[in-house]
Amino acid sequence: MSNKTPSSLLALPVELVYHILDNLDQLTILYSVRNVCTRLNVITDTYYRYQTLTTLNLGANGIGDEGTKQLTNVLINNMTIIALYLGWNQIGEKGAQHLANVLIHNTTLATLDLGSNQIGQKGAQHLANALTNNTTLTTLDLMNNKIGVDGALYLANALVHNTTLFTLKLADNAILNQGTQYLAYALTKNTALTTLDLRNNAIQDNGAQHLANALANNITLTTLSLRWNQIGKEGAQYLANALTKNTALAILDLMGNKIAADGAQHLANILTSNRTLVTLDLGWNQIGKEGVQLLANAITKNTTLTTLDLMGNEIGADSVQHLANALINNTTLSILNLADNDIGNNGAQYLSNALANNTTLTTLYIMGNRIGVDGAQHLADVLANNTTLTTLDLTNNEIGANGAQHLANALINNKTLVTLDLGWNKIREGTQYLANTLTKNTTLTTLSLVGNEITQHGAQYLANALAKNTTLFTLNLAQNYILNQGAQSLANALANNTTLITLILTGNQIEKQRIEDAMEILKANDALKVLW
Repeated sequence: MSNKTPSSLLALPVELVYHILDNLDQLTILYSVRNVCTRLNVITDTYYRYQTLTTLNLGANGIGDEGTKQLTNVLINNMTIIALYLGWNQIGEKGAQHLANVLIHNTTLATLDLGSNQIGQKGAQHLANALTNNTTLTTLDLMNNKIGVDGALYLANALVHNTTLFTLKLADNAILNQGTQYLAYALTKNTALTTLDLRNNAIQDNGAQHLANALANNITLTTLSLRWNQIGKEGAQYLANALTKNTALAILDLMGNKIAADGAQHLANILTSNRTLVTLDLGWNQIGKEGVQLLANAITKNTTLTTLDLMGNEIGADSVQHLANALINNTTLSILNLADNDIGNNGAQYLSNALANNTTLTTLYIMGNRIGVDGAQHLADVLANNTTLTTLDLTNNEIGANGAQHLANALINNKTLVTLDLGWNKIREGTQYLANTLTKNTTLTTLSLVGNEITQHGAQYLANALAKNTTLFTLNLAQNYILNQGAQSLANALANNTTLITLILTGNQIEKQRIEDAMEILKANDALKVLW
């Protein structure tokens, strides 16, 4: 029997090749093993890691156009990868051209993310040409690529013929009014696209008008994002008029525009009759007290809207009262965002009164509203008996230790709240009250106490609670003063805890050696992930 060893990888038994592949990362297999010869291709085709490689995330890897070319040589015949993420790789227009060539032949890729790659209008043209014939790609992300008006034109022409692309993301591309007009025309012909993201493209009122004209007859688009586009009250009116006819759009995002009270009135008018819109984002739109009152009146009649975002609109306590009154009668709204509206403790009281009667609201965001201790007490009083609210965000509300105590007492009896965010509230010694509650509460799964000046003593209270608690999954203690001793206390308690899966301790002045000591204690707890 010969004792000679094979002189080439090509002569090795398949099992040994598999063993070699086991020690290579996915990118090396794709770049260096595939397309070397027919035999290696046959072997890798049967290799389990290659067969199960359906998602490839190469974001921010400095691949460039040459690296993209190498990748496309593999992808052109690949039958497993359905999602490819190449954001932040400086692939440029040449890299986009290489990928476009793949899209013409590849029959499996469904998701392609090329965000922030400087592909420009030429790169957009190459991809658009490919989309005319491609029949498998369903999601394309080209955000922040400087495609401009011409790039929008190329893509619009492709959309007229393409019948498979469902999601197109074009945020931050300087498309402007003219580019929007091209895309709007495509929407009158296209029957496949369901999601269009045009955030931050300076489309202004005229661009909104073009889109509104298309929406009047379009029957497939369900999600439209137009945030930060300098749309004013006229643009809001155009969109509102379109929604009186449109029967498909379910999500409309207008955050960061300037529709003001007049624009809010136009949208409020259609909410009384529209039966398809379920999510409306009007955050940071200067709608003020008058605009909120108009929307509140509409909510009492609307029966389909489930999510309303009104953050940063200078609402104040009095206008929140109108919304609270609407919530008493509304039976569909489940998510309400009123962050940064200066509602104070009086506004919190109005909302609490509404929550005592409302049976549908599940998520309430009231960050940055200075509700104080009294506001926390009002909410605590209603939480003791509320059976629908699952998420409450009270970040940055000056509730202090006493406010934390009120909420902690409520959570002893509450059986529905699963997520509570109390970040940046100067809770300090109030941590003890929350810790005591965690030994009794059986529903809370996520608790955030970021930036609350919690010391090592507070960490000890929490550690004692975690030794008994069996339901909390995530605890965020970032930006506190837990220090070395607090970290050790938590590690000791969590060594045997089998439910907590995420603990965040960044920004707590914990020494490197103490981190290593804590990790040694926790090494037996495979499920727990700690961010230091």
